[in-house]
Order: sequence, then C-alpha cells, then structure tokens
Amino acid sequence: MVTGMVVGAVIGLGALNVMALMAKNSGRPFDQTTLTSDEDVLGKVAAWAQSNGYFLDDTSGQTQRYRKGKGFLTSPMFLEVSRDGNRYTFRSYTRINGLIIKGDMALSGGNFVASVPRSMARKAQNVLFAELQAPPIG
Repeated sequence: MVTGMVVGAVIGLGALNVMALMAKNSGRPFDQTTLTSDEDVLGKVAAWAQSNGYFLDDTSGQTQRYRKGKGFLTSPMFLEVSRDGNRYTFRSYTRINGLIIKGDMALSGGNFVASVPRSMARKAQNVLFAELQAPPIG
C-alpha cells in the first residue's frame, strides 16, 4: 500500500511538472491589455481586486501585481498593472508550480492546461476591463 502511494505521488509530481513545462514553453506567458485614461484606474483596480479576492502581492516602481490564490489546489492567478503617465498596461496570467519547474501561462487560448483557473481569472478580469472600457481577454 505504501509503495502504491509513493508511486502515485511520483506520477502526480511528474504530471504537474509536465504541465508547468508546457506552460513555460507555450510562448504566451501573459495576455497584455493597454489603455489610456485620465480616470483613477489604480483606484478602480484596487476596488475590483478587493471585491474579487485578489490581494496586492508586489509593488515595484510603477507596477503593482495582484494575486488570487496560494497555489494550493489551484494555480494562482495574477493581474499586473503598470502606469506610465495616463497609459496603463495590464498583464494577465496564471502560474503553474510543478515544484521543480514553474511556468506562467496566458489566460486566453484553448489549451487544457490549468483551464479552470485561467477561465476563472479571465471572467473576473474581463469584468474589470469592461468597467475600464478596455478590450476583454479573448
């Protein structure tokens, strides 16, 4: 019984690392949306993040990164927003952590890898983009 559990754990870890490798090599680590606005975009993003379970994970320079999830049971979802004057650039992605390999993957696309968290993040982030009158993630 213990041998079966060990074999199952090794197979599961291997599959997780294969998915992380697929994400890393997908060629599309994020979706990018850009908009120009004189409104308080960062305030709207902060309010959206709070109401959708995202938290401010990192701030460096003019970039803020919001995150939802810890990576336990589902892949963490990210939204980065960078400001340059009145121009805002958003990067949307999810991260697959295979413990050995980590890979970021865009929310759009028909790939089966991490399809549930990608779909959840795409739906939530498209609500924000609609409020900001920005193009949705496809």
